[in-house]
Amino acid sequence: MNVVKNRMTSRSRQAKGGARELFGRLTGKRRHQSAGRAERIRGAVRETTTEVADWAATAARDAQRRFRSR
Repeated sequence: MNVVKNRMTSRSRQAKGGARELFGRLTGKRRHQSAGRAERIRGAVRETTTEVADWAATAARDAQRRFRSR
């Protein structure tokens, strides 16, 4: 459940950052554009770390199952 919440948060952060970046680009406000880009990247990094953590947990669980049966 926590993984789903983290992914939703990171994807919404990416969407919000993309919208803010676009707003800054359309209005010519560099501050909004750079803040939006930073927020979008922050969301992407958070999503990647969540995926890696999920992958590591799955690999650890699989390894425990494999070696426990021997």
